[in-house]
Amino acid sequence: MIFYPLNLAASFIASVLRFGAGAPGAPTEAAAPPVLYEFEGCPFCRVAREAVSEAGIAVLVRPCPKGGTRFRPDVARLGGKAQFPYLIDPNTDQKMYESANIARYLTKTYGGARPFIQWTGPVNLFSSQFSMLARAMAGTFRTKSRAPEKPLEFIGAERDPRARLVKELLSSMEIEYLWRPQRGAPVLNDPNTGASVVGARESRRYLKETYRS
Repeated sequence: MIFYPLNLAASFIASVLRFGAGAPGAPTEAAAPPVLYEFEGCPFCRVAREAVSEAGIAVLVRPCPKGGTRFRPDVARLGGKAQFPYLIDPNTDQKMYESANIARYLTKTYGGARPFIQWTGPVNLFSSQFSMLARAMAGTFRTKSRAPEKPLEFIGAERDPRARLVKELLSSMEIEYLWRPQRGAPVLNDPNTGASVVGARESRRYLKETYRS
């Protein structure tokens, strides 16, 4: 029982190391959600996710952990190289690599403020790398799971330590989900079972019981 509090504390440290970047912006809906290929243990992907959260835009996340087989191979096929993050926006026909480019694009297209830490050049990357180490690279490597028929829906801001714990598990399990970066307690909705789960601990338990193989 003590493991979850320690896990949450480490996630809180990761948020502190990013100086609170990834606050939830005003909710924004596009005609179709942009698609983000990324994985939680990647320091570059964190920069892109922070921009998503600040813009408040709902995106379809296709997790690509190392060793992943569901979505990771698609990136090289679609963009020409296996590099992350990779964004596809069907609303503007834009496709792009590079976290800084993605962050600027999302801010310009969908609004939100660019976090202070992202203006600091090399310090930005170092901070993101230390955040990754604080989480012991959680969400980096694939774990076996069953693929849901329909994407799940997850509500929670990037800077929220509780939300991070759920997104790390979604990442390692390669579970596709519509991410709505909003404030409040994390909420996981599963259209495949009709379940709606509130809270990080409860959401993690649900994912393990329902989709772990």
